[in-house]
Amino acid sequence: MKRIQIARLVLFFCTLLPFSAQAVNHDVMVGDNFFSPNDLTIQVGDTVRWSYSGNRLHDVTADDFSWNSETSSSFTYMQTFDSIEEVLYFCSVHSAPGQNIDNNMNGRINVIEADSDPFLINAAISDAWFNPLTNGQGFFIIVWEGIDFVFLSWFTFDTELPPPEASAILGDPGQRWFTAQGPFEGDTATLDVFSSSGGTFDSAPPEVETVKIGTITIKWTGCNSGILTYDIPSLGLMGEIPIERIVLENVPLCEAGQEMQ
Repeated sequence: MKRIQIARLVLFFCTLLPFSAQAVNHDVMVGDNFFSPNDLTIQVGDTVRWSYSGNRLHDVTADDFSWNSETSSSFTYMQTFDSIEEVLYFCSVHSAPGQNIDNNMNGRINVIEADSDPFLINAAISDAWFNPLTNGQGFFIIVWEGIDFVFLSWFTFDTELPPPEASAILGDPGQRWFTAQGPFEGDTATLDVFSSSGGTFDSAPPEVETVKIGTITIKWTGCNSGILTYDIPSLGLMGEIPIERIVLENVPLCEAGQEMQ
């Protein structure tokens, strides 16, 4: 009896405690004379990661010079932001503090208060999603809220361009598509990735072979933002893709679903 009473008390006090939002990593691509995205809104405790690999020298420097990366032709720099503030930054090689972010190598980070309520996946997540930096590739995602299940189609390309002499009867010889499926809980879906081969267009024979090739985890941070992490061990491919919707029509429905849960 005492154990039951203690368990009830623990449950009661847990319901009084606010949920703390989990910190999120945000990626910014450093290009020749630009940052992408160059205007980013994050929450307190989140981390921004700048990455550059090229032939020219660049860096990332706070306008107030409180932090900076190395100046290099290849670098990754991470900075965590722990207070509500507007953070301005620039490349010290190609710009200066306080320049307009629209036409200079400058950027802005708006750090806002962390949400007290966790994001919850709902059926209105179902949509076409993509990373604007890799336009022409993307994902169709379907959520079955009643059974806590997600299905995903991934439209992408081979890891290298096919040789010029390569040809295909239908489509581009470098096109690739994969499927993934699995359960979700809270803000995260954990999926197995499958590759299908051996079939022909709109035909039952020959039999299609489908094999598991890896995993995908998607953590949604809002109704129009998420981080997709993939791992394909057979090819040594691992990475993160920030995703957003191609169109925003389902965002209000998703936000309404948050209020109902």
